[in-house]
Amino acid sequence: MANVSQGTTATWGTVTLGEVVSISVDGVSSDTVEVTSRTSTSRYKTYRPSDVDLGTVSVTLRGNAGMVATNVGLTAALSINGPGVAWSFNAAVFEKLGWQASVGELQAYNVTFKIT
Repeated sequence: MANVSQGTTATWGTVTLGEVVSISVDGVSSDTVEVTSRTSTSRYKTYRPSDVDLGTVSVTLRGNAGMVATNVGLTAALSINGPGVAWSFNAAVFEKLGWQASVGELQAYNVTFKIT
């Protein structure tokens, strides 16, 4: 059985979320804009970074701390800490909430945060 995903914890606002079973940070990306000069003779295109999308954070956890439907749509800071990892986001929208229960298993919550 998992034990807080090897020491990883997630805190949203002032609430430390329950026992982390799995967690992922996905889709961190940057748009690019072509800025090649019309007078360039190098034949190489030039690009610059543009808007950054910090993606989403998906968490599967056990324990119901903060797991209420009224949190969906709210925004708070999100931090993830564990052995060799630390993520901190100033604003994370509580985007999706799911719940599951199976015979012989502990209840689990699935949460998706949109980072903004």
